[in-house]
Amino acid sequence: MKKHLCRIIFLFFFFPSPLLFAQQHKKNIMQLSFALTGSSEAKTIAAHPFRKPSIDTKLVNWIKANVSFTTQLPLSFYIPRDQRDSVYAQMGDLNSVAGIIERMIVAEGLDIYDGAVGQMVLTMIGGKENLEKACYPLEIYWRGYLGELQTIRAGYPVQPFIYDPRNPLAVSSDLSRRGQRGFIFRIINAHGRYNTRDPLDDKTVFVNFPTWPTVHWEDWKPVAGENAWVVLAALQLYHQKYFDATSQSYKKVESSLELQLAEELARAALFLQSETGGIRMAPLGTYREVWEPPTNYHIENTWWYHQISTENNISWYAAFRMLYRITQKEIYHQAMKDIERFFKVVWNKEENYFYQGMTFTKKRWQANVEHFALDVQTWSIAALRPEKIDSWFGEGTAYHVWQKAKHLAGAFDTKGHLLGVGYTREHDRISVEWTAGAILAVNEMARYYKDSYFAWSHELRQEAQTMREGIEAFRRELSSHQAAYAYSSKRGWIPFGWNSHSPEVLSLASTGWVIMIDNHYNPFHLHSPRH
Repeated sequence: MKKHLCRIIFLFFFFPSPLLFAQQHKKNIMQLSFALTGSSEAKTIAAHPFRKPSIDTKLVNWIKANVSFTTQLPLSFYIPRDQRDSVYAQMGDLNSVAGIIERMIVAEGLDIYDGAVGQMVLTMIGGKENLEKACYPLEIYWRGYLGELQTIRAGYPVQPFIYDPRNPLAVSSDLSRRGQRGFIFRIINAHGRYNTRDPLDDKTVFVNFPTWPTVHWEDWKPVAGENAWVVLAALQLYHQKYFDATSQSYKKVESSLELQLAEELARAALFLQSETGGIRMAPLGTYREVWEPPTNYHIENTWWYHQISTENNISWYAAFRMLYRITQKEIYHQAMKDIERFFKVVWNKEENYFYQGMTFTKKRWQANVEHFALDVQTWSIAALRPEKIDSWFGEGTAYHVWQKAKHLAGAFDTKGHLLGVGYTREHDRISVEWTAGAILAVNEMARYYKDSYFAWSHELRQEAQTMREGIEAFRRELSSHQAAYAYSSKRGWIPFGWNSHSPEVLSLASTGWVIMIDNHYNPFHLHSPRH
């Protein structure tokens, strides 16, 4: 591969003053409190499913600017400078491994899913500079290393990651074996640093840190779902660059970085496809949590391999669908059909929702019934589309899935208006990103049910609008040229393995999702190039 497959032009923008952010933060919190009490009329936002799309350049500017000055890779988060000490202090104890690792991730991390959302936004907008920026992370992933990180890909035998126990060498840790390498680690240090520091107090040594006492990067989880989103972003870019709308076919390209990377990651995923049809969450060798000393090496080393996430499989279903459309290879069509079998297994027909996933225990796969996952419901509607869900489980099922979802996880004001959604069974926390996913799903249903169930369609359009208004409380006007959206409404544990953040933490995923829904862009389906 040439060193510069995708030349990138970087524009830098000034970040806002602390005073401007504080004033805007106070204003937005007041707006949210008015919305919750029903004491103020919310401003109407462009959320109508049939309204003309528009690009908010302030949000796009922030996405382009919030990058590592060392590597130019995007960062998942941004906290205004005067807020950092107080925000970092909320992230675990000063002297806890979990707290140090979380703070490092927020300060320096790139979750490759977040990066994919940003890449899709730039691909959607189009133009030479934006397409180059969208391609740049793919070039790093294909190369396989970044700065001090000698590898950002997970395989065997140099690393302990095994995708197929019958053939451990099937997925390689050798970066030179292109086309046969494994997943990308879900979170990488965007600056390419291995040795780093605790952003709360700048300590670089901690005696109880895993492996050795220097404070260093410690998140080595090659998770299926995040890698599916890399594939989705790569194929949206491929489609934008090479699809000929006139002939309805793809231009002949001898070698495409986008397609090569997508097929390499898909190959690794296929080795993880279980007898249920579902893709396992991660290969063998993926530790459950590095800050918890393993009491049983076998359990800690196999936990991820023995989990199947419905959300991960929604993403891979969409990825295989794109790959099949582009390549017409039957292997991807078969993978889709197998995942459809999994979806039907995790369907809870008594309560009208999809289970969060499955666990292999007592020599068989069993549904995870403990926690309700809001995103599984909304993403299934957006990715599968209401017509497919209704064809499987009965007319009106998609609508009833949404009714159940908002009943369990909706956040409402005192007048009963839906302001957003949380992560699980809760009514006092709003995720901007997951609310945007809900708006996408609701708009899909509003279109689908328009002729057959007009009252439903009208109700859904209203809910899309009130949710779009609800998340405006978490928009931050950072300067005259930049704005971004917070990760969530408050800090708290999410039962799927991480914490939500206080509103001071701005999010690439949240901001990118808002741009997508405002432009009617469904990331689970290929979009025609803009002209």
